[in-house]
Amino acid sequence: MHHVFSLTFDRSDADERRRARELFNLLIEDAATAGYGEYRTHLAFMDKIAGTYNWNDGALWKLHHKLKDALDPNGILAPGKMGIWPKHMREEKA
Repeated sequence: MHHVFSLTFDRSDADERRRARELFNLLIEDAATAGYGEYRTHLAFMDKIAGTYNWNDGALWKLHHKLKDALDPNGILAPGKMGIWPKHMREEKA
């Protein structure tokens, strides 16, 4: 199943920005609880979305990190995109 979601709000209004961020965070959590996975999101939410793929003791994360480290050892290609950080940045975030 595929859903396209567009959240419309006034970006110049700080309260609307805060409320939109809160709503989107709730939607991510609710979708993950229901078994849905996001495949694409705004850069600000990529780590949160990636964190919803934590089943099987992080097997998917481990695979992504191994591939990232093997194919991009210097971490120059899209660091952090989709929550997949290069090794030196993963160690900094820990």
